[in-house]
Amino acid sequence: GSLYRKYVIYFFALVSVTLLASGTTGLYYSYKELRTAAVALQREKALGAARHIERFVRDIERQIRWVRLPPEHRDNVLERRHVEFEKLLRHFPAISEVSWLDGTGHEQLKDSRLAMDRFHSGIDLSATPAFRSSRSEQPYFGPVYFHKGSEPFLTIAVADEYAGAGVTVAEVNLKFVSDVVSRIRVGATGYAYVVNAHGDLISHPDISLVLQKTDLSGLPQVRAALTPPASGAEVTEEPIDALDHAGNRVLAAHAPIA
Repeated sequence: GSLYRKYVIYFFALVSVTLLASGTTGLYYSYKELRTAAVALQREKALGAARHIERFVRDIERQIRWVRLPPEHRDNVLERRHVEFEKLLRHFPAISEVSWLDGTGHEQLKDSRLAMDRFHSGIDLSATPAFRSSRSEQPYFGPVYFHKGSEPFLTIAVADEYAGAGVTVAEVNLKFVSDVVSRIRVGATGYAYVVNAHGDLISHPDISLVLQKTDLSGLPQVRAALTPPASGAEVTEEPIDALDHAGNRVLAAHAPIA
């Protein structure tokens, strides 16, 4: 009887350990698959958001191109531009102000939601990146900056069609990007946000975090997003164990905005 009991106990222990090992292995691989699937969904959402935001910026650039005057409209140029700029501000709330610099980089017209309009101010802006960089055929997209330390803005500048004529410069309020970001949900608690090249938060479902110019550069997923891969290195698709701004553990995926 004693020997029989020992065999039963040993057999039960062996079967239990085998089943436990098999079950644990299965759970581990199921967990890995679920993580990978979740991050793949997050990455798809991030790519979609990046495309929407890039399209938002490109649409504004195209509208700026539309208000440029062709060479044959050089008579009463400021009055004509003023009319076109007013239309631009009326139809695109994201544009806070638009100005025209002549061929020497001096401001001749400025229409603004934030200040008084200016005519013939003659302010020398020839040394600004918006004027110098947009003299080529390519538009200029400046770095994101914070107006009065709160709302994020982007400068877009487009040169006139004919050489040496001037440059149209628009200041774009990026808080309107939140309309895109706030609609993105992954599961019950997943969300999307946007940072600039320094890791400063520029769009988030909680607008108060943006207005506080929250610095997220210390988060592991933000560091990974802002660190370019080494030359010749493969881009990893592994899930990133990350932290949110409140210190909670999360899974994260990212996509760049060109």
